[in-house]
Amino acid sequence: MKKINKDDNQITFIIVVGVIILCVFSFICASSLLPINNESDSYFVKLEDDMNAKIESLDIENNKLKITMSGDTVSYCVKSTKSNPSTNSLCWKKVDNNVATISIYQYKKYYVWIKDANGNISIPMSINTKSDN
Repeated sequence: MKKINKDDNQITFIIVVGVIILCVFSFICASSLLPINNESDSYFVKLEDDMNAKIESLDIENNKLKITMSGDTVSYCVKSTKSNPSTNSLCWKKVDNNVATISIYQYKKYYVWIKDANGNISIPMSINTKSDN
């Protein structure tokens, strides 16, 4: 008859607890990656193609980015990353007369979004400030 050692019980306990923790972790990862219901895009900003507001042009003049917009544009957001801003992001600035001007750095790429009166956010436009000298 084999005598059960205390060390064997501890090792078995550690293995069983480790397997349980691994299973719970795998379930949490899988449930956060797979859409369980139709609210899969509730954490992301929905970008609109058909808005009443539009970016007409992006121009660089004297190290400033001039954004010309049309329609019922309420605010704009300029970032150096392509991650879409949320509707309450700090990057949103009010628009006056559908024109905005901001200081920029050379040799960077900027992304511009606009928001209309209904809170719709546009698809981003980009501009590269690299000089062609």
